[in-house]
Amino acid sequence: MKKPSFDVLAKKYFKFLELDYDFRFIKSKRESWGYEILYLNQTTGVKIVYEYREAYIFIFLYKLVNGELIEDPGEIVQSTLLRSFSLGDIINIRNPSALLKPTYEYPENSKYHDKEKGWEEYISDFGKNLKNYANDVLTGNFEIFEKIDPIVKERAKRRFQ
Repeated sequence: MKKPSFDVLAKKYFKFLELDYDFRFIKSKRESWGYEILYLNQTTGVKIVYEYREAYIFIFLYKLVNGELIEDPGEIVQSTLLRSFSLGDIINIRNPSALLKPTYEYPENSKYHDKEKGWEEYISDFGKNLKNYANDVLTGNFEIFEKIDPIVKERAKRRFQ
């Protein structure tokens, strides 16, 4: 039996966005590098990106501007107004032990390598982390962004020095 594709499983395990937080599914794009899925509600955007090369799911949370998602500029300096942050940065502040790694970093006996349900478990756990650690952002409370902003800018400064 063929395994469901990432977008099908993501819609299943992120359905809570629509049911609990009044998000609308906007789009799903399959690219040569992976997938990009977008959800929006009145205040918040959630972009779910799966990159084949990284074997990882990136989740970005956006503070919408007049209901629109505005991408951050490529280069980040101290004066850059950031409107999106990764779920990983939020979890890193709230409960670093809950951070998920790329699948290849888990041992072969990990639940994520189970041939039947491993892939679904991995996607499901990202959904659980989103709900557990970004509940406030999903409901339009962006206070955590103020804590993450200087961390992201410092990381960008170190990277480009």
